[in-house]
Parts: sequence; structure tokens; C-alpha cells
Amino acid sequence: MESRVKPGFNGVSGASDSRRGYMGAAAAVRRKPQVDGCSVALRVFILAATLVAAVLMGVDRQTSTVQVTIADALPPLKVPVTAKWSYSSAFVYFVVANAMACAFSVVSLAACRSRSAVLPLMIGDLVMLALLFSAVGASAQFGILGERGNSHVQWGKVCHVYNKFCERAMAAVIVSLIAAFTNLVHLMLAILDIHKNSSYY
Repeated sequence: MESRVKPGFNGVSGASDSRRGYMGAAAAVRRKPQVDGCSVALRVFILAATLVAAVLMGVDRQTSTVQVTIADALPPLKVPVTAKWSYSSAFVYFVVANAMACAFSVVSLAACRSRSAVLPLMIGDLVMLALLFSAVGASAQFGILGERGNSHVQWGKVCHVYNKFCERAMAAVIVSLIAAFTNLVHLMLAILDIHKNSSYY
């Protein structure tokens, strides 16, 4: 008597189909994720902006002649005084923070195709975001102090003497602020993308 076996009834064909399905799923997991063009463009912009901000502040220097009065009976002395970014701890922190953000952008661009790097990159983005905003705040406060002075502690304004130095510092702060907001937008888009693709919602 001829036995007839229905396909998939005794698990022979079904096991083969399941095996193919598992192999296809494993291949899909091993396949590298597609690179988001918008994310890459934002990271490239952050890299360029933080690099420009760090370089602008790092080369900021100006020497001006300041009149110093020793005694009322003597004529004032003209002394050359140099203003440099490294003389301010706020500006040093600004250069270091922007350099770190620039270096992280290079690393993130190299690792953006790795699925396992998604969480570390998001944590790094949060850290860089905090660094950039704190550096911008500290440098802006120091710049305002140089522009307006502080009469309560008898600190005079100096930007009328070192106008080019203050202008370059202000330009660096503005560029870094734009980079910080771009980083914020990029992080928000990444969170929304994960939320949209999550199976829990």
C-alpha cells in the first residue's frame, strides 16, 4: 500500500521551510543597517562646526598698547599687553570641549554602520551635547564680562582695547552654539526614529 505524505504534515518539509526562515532571519540580523543620509549630513556639519570653533578660539590672540599711569607727575607708560585664549580657563575649556566633540564626530561617522554602536553613540551624543552647551555658556559669560565689565567687583571692560580678540571669540562661540543645537536636533531625530521602529509602541 502506497503511503502518501502531505507536505509539511510530518515536519519534513515544514522543518526545511523553518530552517530556511531562520537562516534568512539570521542573515537579516547580520546585514548591516542602512546609513541614514540625514544623520550623516548632521554629523558632518557638527564635525565641521566644532573644528572651526576650536580653531577660531585656538588662534585667537591680539597685542595692544595700554597706557599705564605710575604717578600723576609722570607721563603714562605705553606697555604692550597680549590677550590670548589660553589665559582664560573658560576659553581653554571651550577649545577642549569642541575638540572632543569634533573627534567624537569622526568616530561616530566611522561607526555609524555598526548596529552594536547605536547605544554607545547615543550616550556619546548626550555627553557631547552637555559639553558643548556648558562650554558655550562659560565662554559667553566670560565674553560678556570682557564686553561690559563688572562694576560691583571693579572689573573693567577690555573689549574696547582688544576688539579683534573679542570679535573672534564671539564668532567661535556662535559657531559652537550652532553645532550644539545641531547635535540636539540630531539626537532628537535619533530618539524619534528608535521610538517609531520600536515594537513596544
